[in-house]
Amino acid sequence: MRIANYLIPIFLCFASTVLAQQLDYDYETLLLQEEESTEGLAFKPILGAGMGTFSFFGDVNNYLRSPLYGLTSYRVSISRNLSKNFDFEFHGSFGEVSGNEYNGNVNAVQNFKTSLFLGGVSLVYNFNHILKRQRPIHPFIAIGAEILQFTPKGDYLDSNGNTYHYWSDGTIRDLEQGLGVGNIISRDYNYETDLRDLDLYNYGYYPKTSFAIPVDIGVHVTISDRVKCRIGTAVHLAMSDYIDNYKSGGGWKNDIVLNTYISLSFDMFSPADEIASVEHFKNLKFTITDNEDSDGDGVDDFNDECPNTPPNVKVTFKGCPIDTDNDGVPDYMDKQNDTQSGSFAVGANGVKIMENHLIVMLYDPDAVKRSEVKLYKRTTDAKQSDREVKGIPEKFKQVDVNGDNYISHEELQEAIDAIFEMNSTLTPGDIYELQEFFFNQ
Repeated sequence: MRIANYLIPIFLCFASTVLAQQLDYDYETLLLQEEESTEGLAFKPILGAGMGTFSFFGDVNNYLRSPLYGLTSYRVSISRNLSKNFDFEFHGSFGEVSGNEYNGNVNAVQNFKTSLFLGGVSLVYNFNHILKRQRPIHPFIAIGAEILQFTPKGDYLDSNGNTYHYWSDGTIRDLEQGLGVGNIISRDYNYETDLRDLDLYNYGYYPKTSFAIPVDIGVHVTISDRVKCRIGTAVHLAMSDYIDNYKSGGGWKNDIVLNTYISLSFDMFSPADEIASVEHFKNLKFTITDNEDSDGDGVDDFNDECPNTPPNVKVTFKGCPIDTDNDGVPDYMDKQNDTQSGSFAVGANGVKIMENHLIVMLYDPDAVKRSEVKLYKRTTDAKQSDREVKGIPEKFKQVDVNGDNYISHEELQEAIDAIFEMNSTLTPGDIYELQEFFFNQ
């Protein structure tokens, strides 16, 4: 039953992976390109969590020893990409292990159960320099160092607080042999006795904290761009032989904890465009352009969309200068790095163009030379007669507020203000036509 419970999440993991890979197949078989310059720099920490089983290999063991048979364990991790081939991972595992041995020898009865915590760091190697990265399954191997904490306890008392007495016939009774025939009882499997304090073997006070070396091997199964399923087995080589409260002599006799697990990892912080760049365009390798970076911005020429970036300018993974406020002017040229989105326009220096700036650009104070002013001077009657002949275009009649069939400078300025305040049916494109009419009326 325990094995079945463990295999169910593995089956679900593979089923969801097959479905996701089928849906993404056409998309992922597009041109792929390797974005080594951004790996390990742009990606944020990846969070992982899962569960599995702890199996114990030491001096006191259970009768059945298997990677899939043991007590439940839990695993959490935080990892970060270092390069194309390596990841750095903080991990922690906790749970329990136990052992029970009795072979008919009343002097060789041993049992224990202990809570375990293992926490440390590992370097993960993913074989990307050997295998193509456009694949759903990614093998890995990891090695590291960690702290191991344990608290061995034994089941030596029954529910009434009396010591178990093991008889040569294999039974447990409430009396020792030689003191009569006691009643047969069963263990309650309540590990109530601190074995270090009991000191059955005169070990004295040994530490319950030790170092361990974790060696982890398994596969990452891609479910989506942000989610991966991890199936692995970690061998934790303890620097202590006291996890089961029994120390054997000679050779390497330290205890070993085996953690077989399945977990999910979530990349919740990486920008979507950078994930797409690395995940969907990562296998195509152009030898001709490899390592050629003419402008020295860290992005090879083939992938550089802005090939002439000035020196020491920060760029995106596409090789273009960073533009924090997205106003079209890169930060190194931008004198206003916080331009509000939706601004009408900005100048070449990235500064927002205000209404008064636009009016200044539209009106040239030297449009009419002083010597030519007399050509435009008319009597009031002549101007009135001319206006009556020409008239105001229908769409500009709303600008003639006083209805004198003449658009004055004040009325023109009010019309321009109304356009920028969105209180007019005229458009910014009508400004030029209105300006021309104003000077020709």
